[in-house]
Amino acid sequence: MEQNIKIVRVTDRESFKQLEAFQTVFLGRGDIIPYHVLIAFQEMGGIVLVAYDQNNRPVGLLCGYNSFKNGELFHYIHFCGVLPEYSDTELPAEMRIAVRKYLLGENINQAVWLIDPLNPFEAYTSIHKLGGIGREYMRNFYGLMRDPQNRGLESDRLLIRWELDSKEVEEKLSKKLEDEIDDAYLDDLERSNVIVRDGPFKRILDYKLNLNVEKFCLEIPMNIESMKKRDLSIAIEWREITRRIFEHYLRRGYFITEVLKDSRNDSCYYIFEKKDMRRS
Repeated sequence: MEQNIKIVRVTDRESFKQLEAFQTVFLGRGDIIPYHVLIAFQEMGGIVLVAYDQNNRPVGLLCGYNSFKNGELFHYIHFCGVLPEYSDTELPAEMRIAVRKYLLGENINQAVWLIDPLNPFEAYTSIHKLGGIGREYMRNFYGLMRDPQNRGLESDRLLIRWELDSKEVEEKLSKKLEDEIDDAYLDDLERSNVIVRDGPFKRILDYKLNLNVEKFCLEIPMNIESMKKRDLSIAIEWREITRRIFEHYLRRGYFITEVLKDSRNDSCYYIFEKKDMRRS
């Protein structure tokens, strides 16, 4: 647990109202979840967790609800956000781990959530730290969005499935994972895109849709937010080309089983793999 941080399931009405102002950090003022909806989440089978610092200031919020689709019962995590100063800490993972403990106690064994596939921090937390699996790509899921984090790009999303009681998840959560990777491992993987540096940003020079290997990687930029602010056209190019790669290989039976960082060139890589992903 992050030092001096407590994660609690809120119940009193004033705390719910306080969370409306907290959400504006992420969503602006137009797209927040109203406090009465959060109350309904909490009271009608869902979960609302808040992380508080030592001054009882909210620094993180997670909310979701139980759902049923295609014959499966699962918990859908609708929102998980922490203040910017906590975004590169363990807190985003710890909030989901707190949900996992609660759900397992309720005999719910699967959680799902959506991430922006070009957000390296969400991808790294969801897949590398927690053991989630990328299963499905959803093009422009919400339509065009107005909030600061999503403005400028179509709202593509990657569906993450988290098998709460699987052997793989247990192993990831039971050991401290290294942030850095073995350079040789990454160098040995096939690449689905060829990257060049163009001024301050990287661009995709070429990409492959004909790979037929057990495992390959897809590079994404670490600085998509800077791209959006300084040269939106490059960010749009990344969205459109990586979309083709994600959609093509996920339809062909690949799953995204890992996300790795390479400190040598400040890069982030999705690892696609062909394997039997039935529950273990």
